[in-house]
Amino acid sequence: MCVGVVILGLRGYVIDNTFIPDTADYDAYGIKIALNDILFVEARGKSESFLVQYAPYNHTVHSLQCSIDYDDNAHYVYSVGVGIKQKTNTNISFYFAGEVVPRGSASANSSAYKGNYIGVWINRDPQSVPSYVTTQNPFSCDYFKVESLEFISSYEHQEFFIIAIEPYGQYAIGIATDFIFKYEPFPVSTIRSKSTVDVWPNNVTFFPCATDASELFTIVAGFVEHSAQSRVRATPTVYVISNNNLTVLSSWFYSATNSSWQSYLTYSGVDAWNKKYTMSVNINVDDPTRILIGMPFLNTVFLFILSNNGTTLTWVSSIYNGRSVGYGKSVTWLTGSQAAILVSTYSFDHSTWYASQIYLYTFVNDTNQIISPTAIIPNAQQPLPTTINPKLIQIVSSPASLAILDTDGGVLLIVPTEPGYYSSSDIRKSAIAAAMPIVSHSTKCIGGTFKNDTGIHPCVLCPSGSHNTGQEPGLSCLNCSSNSFCPLGAVYEIESTILMSRSQAYAFPRSPEMELYEDILLTNIFLIGSTAHCVRVSPIFWSFMIAIFASICIIFVASLHRFIHPEKGEKCRNTLKAIFRRTDLVGEGEMWIGGIASLILVAIACMAYGFAISYLNQYPSEKVGPSSFACDTTIRNAKYWSQLQALAVAVSDEEEPIFDMLDEQDFTLYLELINTAADCSQFSIEQVDDSSTIELSLLSCSNMNGTLSASVMLTDHELTISAVLSDIPLIGGIQLGLRGNGLQNGLYTLQDVDFRKTFYSQSNQTLAQKVTIKISITKVRENKYVI
Repeated sequence: MCVGVVILGLRGYVIDNTFIPDTADYDAYGIKIALNDILFVEARGKSESFLVQYAPYNHTVHSLQCSIDYDDNAHYVYSVGVGIKQKTNTNISFYFAGEVVPRGSASANSSAYKGNYIGVWINRDPQSVPSYVTTQNPFSCDYFKVESLEFISSYEHQEFFIIAIEPYGQYAIGIATDFIFKYEPFPVSTIRSKSTVDVWPNNVTFFPCATDASELFTIVAGFVEHSAQSRVRATPTVYVISNNNLTVLSSWFYSATNSSWQSYLTYSGVDAWNKKYTMSVNINVDDPTRILIGMPFLNTVFLFILSNNGTTLTWVSSIYNGRSVGYGKSVTWLTGSQAAILVSTYSFDHSTWYASQIYLYTFVNDTNQIISPTAIIPNAQQPLPTTINPKLIQIVSSPASLAILDTDGGVLLIVPTEPGYYSSSDIRKSAIAAAMPIVSHSTKCIGGTFKNDTGIHPCVLCPSGSHNTGQEPGLSCLNCSSNSFCPLGAVYEIESTILMSRSQAYAFPRSPEMELYEDILLTNIFLIGSTAHCVRVSPIFWSFMIAIFASICIIFVASLHRFIHPEKGEKCRNTLKAIFRRTDLVGEGEMWIGGIASLILVAIACMAYGFAISYLNQYPSEKVGPSSFACDTTIRNAKYWSQLQALAVAVSDEEEPIFDMLDEQDFTLYLELINTAADCSQFSIEQVDDSSTIELSLLSCSNMNGTLSASVMLTDHELTISAVLSDIPLIGGIQLGLRGNGLQNGLYTLQDVDFRKTFYSQSNQTLAQKVTIKISITKVRENKYVI
C-alpha cells in the first residue's frame, strides 16, 4: 500500500470545521510581540511559550529574561498586548488572545472549553524588577500566573480576531468577524460582548485586520465585504469605536483615484486571512487624536486626525511609496511627532519578497506632505545582526524603544540614546550579542556626524562646511574656514591643497614640417609674427631697430648746423662717420654706411647663434619648458610619430630590451583616505583572485591630521586589489597613486612612474560604501630623434 503525503504551505486552514494554524508563522493572524517601558513579550507558537524580557533592556550584568509555557497546548495565540503607559514594577501583566485548537480527536482544551479566548499573565512576584537589578539575584518566571481567562464559545472559528489594549492596561477591546467585546480583568474579571451585526452600520460584513486603542476610543481598520457579483469584492475601511459602549462613532472608506493602479484592485480573497491584505494601526501616545494606518497592499500610509469626541475622522495626508506593495506593513509612533514605518517590499502577487527596511521620520505634522525618511534601518551605524532574518514582518514601540520582529521569530530591540550617542545594533561590539532579543547598545557618534536629541535614530552627517572630530560626544558640528576641505560628513578641517593631483601625462607636440636645421633657422629669422612675443624675438625686428637708430643719429647730426656753428657741426658729422667706418666689416672701414650694415649683420648672427643654442637644449621635450626664444613656442628639437601595436605581435630584437624593462618594473600602490577618523588597525589591503582573497603586507600605514596613508607593493601588473575598512568611519576623499622606479640600460631608459589622482565629491554627497577605481597602464615605447 502506498501512502501519499502532501505538505501544505499555508498559514492555517480549516478541515471539517477544525482550525489548523501554522504555529511557526509569526506573521499569521495577529501581533506576536508587545512592548512598553517595563516589559517586552513575544508569543512563540512553535515552542508554545512566551518570551519575557524586563527593562532596563540594555542591562548586561545579568539576565532579566525568562520563558513561560502556554497554559494549555490547545491554545493557539493570535496576539499579545500590553498597556503602552503601564508603569508599575509589581504585578506586571500582559494580555494574550487566540483560539482553542484541539489536538487529535478532542473538541476542546484540557478544561473542556472551545472557541476563542482572552486572558492575562500576571507576575505575582513580591520582589520588584528594580530589586532584581540592584541585588543581581537570578530572575525567573515562576511567579507568572494565568488569571481571568475568558472564553467566547458561542461562535465558530474566527478567521479575523484582533485585540487592542487600553494604554494603562486596564482593559482590552477584542474585535472578530462575528463579535466584539470589552474585557476587564481587574479587579474582577468581566467581559461584555456584542454581535457585530449590532455594531457595524448598515448591517455590513466587516473583516477586522488591525486595531489600536486610546483611553476613550478604539480604531479598527479592515474590509467591508461587497456582494459576490461585484467586481470589487471589498472596500478598505476604518471605524472609530467608543470604548464605553462599543458603538461606531465615525468611519472612513478608501476610494482609489481613477485610472491609478490601485483602482484596478478587486480585493478578492479578503474573507480569509492573507498576509497580502494585512493592515497596521497605531495611535500617538502623546496626542491620541493622531492616527497612523498602514495599508501595504496600497503601498500607502495614511495620517488621520480624530476630533469632536471621536465623531469626526479626517484623513489629512498620506505617504505613498510608488508602484509596488509592502509600504506600511507595520506602523508605529515613536516619541512626539516621530514615526517608524516598516517597508517590506513584495511582488504584486505577494509571492516574492524583495527587501525589508524601516523608515524613520523625525517629524510628522498634520499639514506638510511627508516625502522622504530622515533615516533608514538597517544602515551603517545600525546594521541588521546576522542572527536576524532580513525578512522583517512587524514593529512595535514603547514608544521610546522600537522592537523589530523577523519571519523566524528573531527580535531586534533598539533602545533610545541620549544626544551625542546612537543606538548601535552591531553585535560585534555588544556585550549581549548572543541574547534574544538582541538589544542595541549606546555608542558615541563617530567623527563627521552628530545627534542633538534623544531617540533611536542614528547620528546624522555634518553639513558641508562643518566638521566633528568625534573625540567628544557629537552634539553639533564646528564651522570650517573657507579655504578648507570640509565635505559632507567631514571629520577634520583640512587644507584644500591636499587635494592636488600629480600627473605625468604629457601631450607631445606635432613634429615640425621642416626637418633641416637651416630651414628652421631661416624661417624663424625672417618671421616677425603678429604678437608682442614674436616681434620681441625676431632678428628682423631688431635689425630694423638698429637701422632706425642709425638713421636718427644721422638726421640729428645733419641738422646740427641749424643750431650750432658750422665748424662744430661738421666736426660732429665727421666723428659719427668715423665711428661707423670703424664698425664697417663689409667695406673694410671704407664706408660709414657699411658700419650700419655690419651692426645689423652682427645682431642677426648673435640672435641666430642664441637661437641655435636654445634650440639644441630643447631636448628631451617632456623635460623642457616652452620655446620662449622663438615665435612658435611649441617647437622642439625632436621628431615624433605614434602607432599602436597589438600585444600578439612579436617584438623585434631591437625593441625586446625595452619591453623586458617595462615588464620587470615593480610598482608600489599608494592610497590616502582624506578627512577620515579611520586608523590603520581598521584598514587592510587584499588581493582578490577568482575564488579567494590574500591579504597583502603593508609597506607603511599612518594616520596624521585626518589622512590615513598606506602603501603596498603590487605583486603583478594585472590584478584586483580590495582596500577594506572593518569599521564605519566616514571618508571625505580618496587619493590613489602609483610609483615605479626607472632604470638605465645602455641606450635604453625606463622612466620613473609617479602619479597621484584625487577623487572627491564637489557637491553635497559622500563616497559610497563600495567604490571601484580602475587603473590601466599602457606600455609606451618612445623613439626620439634629435634634429
